[in-house]
Amino acid sequence: MNDVTKRRLKQADDNLNESEIIRASGVSNLACLTKLYHAMIYALMAIFEISDIGNLTHADLIERFEREYVMKGLVEKEFFDALRFAYDFTHECDCAQMKEPEERDIAYLKPLAEGFVRLVSTQLS
Repeated sequence: MNDVTKRRLKQADDNLNESEIIRASGVSNLACLTKLYHAMIYALMAIFEISDIGNLTHADLIERFEREYVMKGLVEKEFFDALRFAYDFTHECDCAQMKEPEERDIAYLKPLAEGFVRLVSTQLS
């Protein structure tokens, strides 16, 4: 495993840990969901060995993941669906009117984000 991959997987793990702290403190479901989402994005960056995202967008990464992994059946679609779900929450056009995720949204996303990061870590080790 190269240094970029290691760094990105550490960032993914850090975001998972931070999501736990935020959830336990009851600060904000949106902040918790955002950390879970970023854990998944950092895992994608590890898969693609991206050190600097440059001109790429998160949507670009998600589309590439779908094309290269999900559509080919290499990764379960439920991980992709969870990533899209979180993306939709975190990329709302009007931040002032952004909907606060419900507890059930966190309960849905949390195990999938953790499972995705574990899957990527295992596959890249």
